[in-house]
Amino acid sequence: MSLLYPLMALGALALGVPIWLHLRRRDEKNLVEFPTLRFLDDQPVAQARPMWPRNWPLLLLRMLCLLLLVAAFTWPYHENEQTIIIEESRVYILDNTLSHQVGSRFSTAQDKLAEQIDAADIRVQIGVIELGSTARVLARFGDDNSAAAASVRKLSPSAERGDFVDAFRTAAEMLSTSLGAKRRIVLLSDSQTNQWLLDADTPPFLQNIEVEVLKVPDKSVDNLALSAPQARRSTRDGEAWVEVAVTVQSQGTHGPVDIVFRDRGQEVDRVSLQPVSDTAEAEAATTFGTAFAQWKTDSTNWTVAEITLDDNVDDLPGDNRVVFSIPPIREGKVDLIADSFFLRRALSPEVMKGRWNISVADQDDLLDRDEESGPDVLCLESHRLKSAKVRSLVRDALSAGRGVILFVDKITPVISGFLRDMGIEAEASQDEPVQPATFRYVYAEHPVFDPFRTAKYGNLAEVEFKNYRRLKVRDATSLAFSASGDPLMFEANAGPGRLLVFSFAFDRSDTNWPIHPTFIPFLDQALQYVRGKPATWTSFQPAESVVWELPAGVQAEQVVLSALDPATLGVAADAFEPLVVDVNERKATFALPSQVGHVAVRYDLAETLGAILDVNASPLESELRYESPPTVLAGWQRTADNDASETLASDEPTTISLSKMEALQQRNWWYLLTAAMALFMVETIWGLTAKHKQ
Repeated sequence: MSLLYPLMALGALALGVPIWLHLRRRDEKNLVEFPTLRFLDDQPVAQARPMWPRNWPLLLLRMLCLLLLVAAFTWPYHENEQTIIIEESRVYILDNTLSHQVGSRFSTAQDKLAEQIDAADIRVQIGVIELGSTARVLARFGDDNSAAAASVRKLSPSAERGDFVDAFRTAAEMLSTSLGAKRRIVLLSDSQTNQWLLDADTPPFLQNIEVEVLKVPDKSVDNLALSAPQARRSTRDGEAWVEVAVTVQSQGTHGPVDIVFRDRGQEVDRVSLQPVSDTAEAEAATTFGTAFAQWKTDSTNWTVAEITLDDNVDDLPGDNRVVFSIPPIREGKVDLIADSFFLRRALSPEVMKGRWNISVADQDDLLDRDEESGPDVLCLESHRLKSAKVRSLVRDALSAGRGVILFVDKITPVISGFLRDMGIEAEASQDEPVQPATFRYVYAEHPVFDPFRTAKYGNLAEVEFKNYRRLKVRDATSLAFSASGDPLMFEANAGPGRLLVFSFAFDRSDTNWPIHPTFIPFLDQALQYVRGKPATWTSFQPAESVVWELPAGVQAEQVVLSALDPATLGVAADAFEPLVVDVNERKATFALPSQVGHVAVRYDLAETLGAILDVNASPLESELRYESPPTVLAGWQRTADNDASETLASDEPTTISLSKMEALQQRNWWYLLTAAMALFMVETIWGLTAKHKQ
């Protein structure tokens, strides 16, 4: 028996209170003397001991009440009831990556781990870490073993890829506060070679920790895998086609296999893969090939496709399927408020048919449109900003998340004031140079310029500038500079919509760009960018963390993620529950599911499909070569020479005294306090009864 608050035992001094109450003489006050009784004080008093208690049982009862009350507040507890001898602190790392599913190894390791947790001795602390895309702690030291085993059994095999260093660091952090004399990490994994090579040069961080790695197969496994699908739309003879290329990884021998291409759940093409039976080729490193397919499609609808191997041809079916999607081609709406002949010609229906629907506004009354029929992009020259209706139209477009392209061809006080509201300071025009100059610097990584990094669409270095307006911006990204270092193009931050500003006009007096081959492709690329056209998402991996930015023109408070049924474009059955994520500053952060497949993105619980995220496994998980025991472990482990490490490495078990919280959980305090209160009630009733009898 121990006391949690031994100083409270000093309260036992209060036992003198009932003794003093029993021994003190009570002199009655305010007595009224009657004549017939006044001489009774002279009568002799019987011989008695005036300083001796008269009611012993009542006195002892009061003393017992006080003792119980004092004992309750000292909070006694039984230490031997909860004392634990910790002989070992053990952390299990369960590898839940795709490669560990070969030959049902993950399920076997999962069952084995759950059984070991259930059968663990009380003298062993157990922690469990799941290794996926990140190291997730399933059970900590002190957690109930049955609950930890249940958490392990609930795990489902995932298609993720993880880092051993992350898991071992998490385990070492857990063991740094452990109480066992022996500290050990048990790795339940296939010990994939390329997984060990991640961060292999990490400095030592496992101090006095034993590491046990389960035995893995000595030989590599035969495997076929699909990865990295690349798709695009094309037009032939007025018909829309989809062209797809997919990488095929081959390791070891395999028989004849068909690669099946499906679009919206229907088979559209099939490619035969020749068998590999040559022993020398099978023993070589993993080989790669490419399979191609094409089929007709409706360009106005989503292409939601998957590529699979016809049968389960190997022991790792998780890498026999990849998915991809292509958004429909939707003709964009552009309001052109410009007088430039070159802009009007480049955006004419003859040139932009099927891509852009152009409305040319020569007068302000043609700009009246309701909210739903508004343009995707507003393209205008600065001299048209003299109209109050045009200025209001620009503000409304940017606040609604739509795109605006502004060509600054003229500066007036009214235009300068409007540009100042947009964060743009306008100065005088640049004097015309003697010799035209080309771009001095171009932000080639920006989506507007990215297609022109090769000469496929022409060479931007041939574009020359004779004149431009000097502009300064407070909050913008400069995209191109003149020979004198002035910004020629920039993307301004003027609202939810995208605003591209050109400090020149597409006119021969300012530049030769309108007659250059890059003019129309660049203009189309700029319109697509400010419009916020969704891209094809195929590069996400299972459980990857995503920061999703709302496309231009979209206003939403929530993003809804759900598994996509390719056939109906609805919510797929027997998949993960839909996830609702709040939007903050037009961005939503979420983690993708751990399996391969399509993820639908919708906004504010709407039925309309906003985007499709394609989740595919990492091709590195398909390289089934193993290393056991891994050589990098020797570099991660170290032994300290100080006394503290020797103490931790000793064979003596560690005795744990009860923590304050564990001591407070015992009910001795309540028992003593309840008994004291009950006796106080008895004492009160007893005292009142004795007083009435007197």
